[in-house]
Amino acid sequence: MEPVKKTCVFILLSFFLASGIYSQGTSSSIDSQGRSYIQGLESYRNGDWTGASLFLRQAVASPAYSTADSWYILILSEMYGEDYSSAVNDADYFLTTFEDSGLGPYVAYQKGRALHYLGQNDDAVIVLSDYCHQNPGDTMYPSALFWLGECFYDDYNFETARALYEKVVADFPENEKSPDAQFKLDLIAQREREQKLLYLLKMTGEEYLSSREEYEKQLREYQTEDLVSLRRQLNAANQRIKELEAGAASVKTEPLSNGVSDEEMAALKAKARQIQKLLDEKNGGM
Repeated sequence: MEPVKKTCVFILLSFFLASGIYSQGTSSSIDSQGRSYIQGLESYRNGDWTGASLFLRQAVASPAYSTADSWYILILSEMYGEDYSSAVNDADYFLTTFEDSGLGPYVAYQKGRALHYLGQNDDAVIVLSDYCHQNPGDTMYPSALFWLGECFYDDYNFETARALYEKVVADFPENEKSPDAQFKLDLIAQREREQKLLYLLKMTGEEYLSSREEYEKQLREYQTEDLVSLRRQLNAANQRIKELEAGAASVKTEPLSNGVSDEEMAALKAKARQIQKLLDEKNGGM
């Protein structure tokens, strides 16, 4: 229950109990709105937010019970019952109808929270910022700062959210929202560490890819150079074989007359075949 006006419902209910009206709730001396009002207060006291909202809605339909206190309790019932759309609508009615009520700032605060829960963070920021600007010394001010931080956090504006959380923790360490603000600061810090790690992993990956591409490029160059060298050797060997065979045919002498034995010629041809085989293998692997 909110710290401001948290005893409002108990004061009102105690009044009815003391006056004996509550015990006469079934008598004709109390109209249906009066009985709904009393039941609404009782439901609120018991934490029955659905019942409180239902009965108080019936009660405020009567001018006699349509007071600032009644509407405020109805709005709180809707907030606790997570009926945020109704809370926003009733807050708008309250702020228009009870402009001079001292409960106005707290209704605005609840409206800001309800808008945040509805995902309307831009509108929530406007409402909560106005509340903080107009009520810097209010007991709900630290909580309003926290909910402002929540709006920015949900919209991924972590820098602004962190500044608000840090203010709650530093300036209002005893506030009930201070542990929640610290928890969110820890989450933001953890997220930043994860982002840095992902960045480092990305950079490492890019460097790896770059190194791999350079390695493959050099490998292709080496392979090309090897092929060129082997082709040169093959061409030289084939050319030498042709020259020797041509020389032997022109002089028509024994193989030894040209200075090359049959074994040397066979070895030269074998070398040429080996070079050709290497060229075929390399061409097939590229």
